[in-house]
Amino acid sequence: MEAVLVVSGGSPIPADAAASYRRLRTQGVNLSLSVTGSAAGVTWLSVRVGERLRVCRADPQHSDVRTVRTRVRWGLRARRGHPAGAGWTTQWQVMAGGRLGWFTGWVSELQPVPTDPSALKDWVANLSKDELMALTQQVASGALTGHLGRLGELGQRNREIDLAPPPEEPSLLTLTIELRGSKPRTWRRLSLPGDLTLDVVHRLFQAAMGWSDSHLHRFQPGAGQSYHQPYFVTEFDEDEGDEGTREDCVRLDQVLRRPGDRLTYLYDFGDGWEHRVTLESLAPLTSGNREPVCLGGARGCPPEDVGGIHAHHAVAAWLRAGAPADHVPEPFEDADHAYEWLPVGYDPDAFDTAEATTAMRMWVRGEHLPWHGVPEPLADLVQRLRGEGWLVANAWLTALNPRLAVDLHEEDVRRAARPWRAVLDAVGAGTRLTAAGYLSPVVVEQIARGAGVTDWWIGKANREDLTWPVAALRENAQEVGLLRKAKGTLAPTARARAVADRPRELVASVLERLPLGKGFEAQAGWFLLLGLAAGESGGTLDTGMAQMLTDLGWRTHSSSGLSASDARRGARSTLDALESMAGGHRAIDTALVTRLARATLLGVINTP
Repeated sequence: MEAVLVVSGGSPIPADAAASYRRLRTQGVNLSLSVTGSAAGVTWLSVRVGERLRVCRADPQHSDVRTVRTRVRWGLRARRGHPAGAGWTTQWQVMAGGRLGWFTGWVSELQPVPTDPSALKDWVANLSKDELMALTQQVASGALTGHLGRLGELGQRNREIDLAPPPEEPSLLTLTIELRGSKPRTWRRLSLPGDLTLDVVHRLFQAAMGWSDSHLHRFQPGAGQSYHQPYFVTEFDEDEGDEGTREDCVRLDQVLRRPGDRLTYLYDFGDGWEHRVTLESLAPLTSGNREPVCLGGARGCPPEDVGGIHAHHAVAAWLRAGAPADHVPEPFEDADHAYEWLPVGYDPDAFDTAEATTAMRMWVRGEHLPWHGVPEPLADLVQRLRGEGWLVANAWLTALNPRLAVDLHEEDVRRAARPWRAVLDAVGAGTRLTAAGYLSPVVVEQIARGAGVTDWWIGKANREDLTWPVAALRENAQEVGLLRKAKGTLAPTARARAVADRPRELVASVLERLPLGKGFEAQAGWFLLLGLAAGESGGTLDTGMAQMLTDLGWRTHSSSGLSASDARRGARSTLDALESMAGGHRAIDTALVTRLARATLLGVINTP
């Protein structure tokens, strides 16, 4: 059996509350999806999600986020609702996973789709308004399958697109991209290299228009969207089982070859933003004109998730009229609600070509991504986050700007190198450990004096097992690759010998090895470095780390989420190393800790 479902209602709830299956009031969420399965079964398998969740500032906890990506692979769960007859269920409760956690809402099931094509028209005529809207959204998403695909033969399989080989010499293309149906016209004129692949062109179109890349997109050859014509598939399309020509294997100059050639660019299958792309002219491409440029344009981009072109027209007209309180467009309750939902300072007529050019160049370099410029292991961790952990990471990444290599001053370098030089000076060419594996008292005392431990340590500092700062420093020196232990002897590594007399290189060598540890300790260390670099400290830092680690799936033995103290323990070695470089236990320079954390993530300027 096949059915079209409508999730009406729902609002964001924390991931840890997902199992509560609470029924929530309607908050502007409208999700349509195609499912297959048994009417009497409890589990439904999603074929395709054609619409993303739309949130109208429903939850104060997530009030700064309006769009949530929802994909099938993030999960879909349903449970039996109220039975309305033998073997039938009229309502199901569905939870669709997104970046903020899970969204929940009630589902109404349509009657089975007729297998006889001649009965399809009668079936459609008997649909309710909401059911017809769901079916329309399925058409817009191209998500119909099976018997529903017989409606206008919309369900035919996508096919490969025959393309001419790329030109031997790529050209510089001048093209226009216009938002179809916009009145007055919303458009951009762009200058782009013809050898860009369509996945890169997608990012440039997003930047030039002013979108946020929060929804799916699609390229199709020709002047207008047609469901009888093939389209270029994305990685997500292939994950969903689609076949065809990959957009990242197609160059722009293969689809736009002569002035007048057109390409259709569709964005957000729910709101249905269709862009007509027209090639105006070609010119020789040189090393001096490869950078993307916006040459002109008019009017601002519609707000994400406003509801489509007609809804945008209503909002824009209201703003142009001075936003009268007695003529607020739907679905807003009042002017305050509208202003709360709209982007801050939104003007439907504002557009600046220089800003569009800057945005395109940032996007093509990936600088628009929140994790741009941070080490790859941290970027990978951030991209795995959902819910509260993602919000924390996003805030810390924002505070990380500007993302420039750190210029450590000479005093910073001297203080940061001090503990490591103290260890290396005491160890010398190598030192024998005691039978119990400890440093000798003479070496312990020398390290304590050289590193400044004796400035605040009470009592003798000549036994490693009783002088934890020295023990921690020795352990950290081994972890960062300055010392190695073999056959009862502790000796400097070749790496340490190469930089021992050059403090700046010594500090850079240590920072390159952070965070310390593996697995949980390494992940906790990365989040610690991010928080410290963003200026966080104390309980706020530990709580944020715990939220992110919990989002990644780390749990205690009792299967509960991690506490702030759990997170701090995981990052302890990394924090000890940083604090020892910033003055030690009782003389920590927190500003230097922040600079060192930033230098770890963004690099050190190698100027003496």
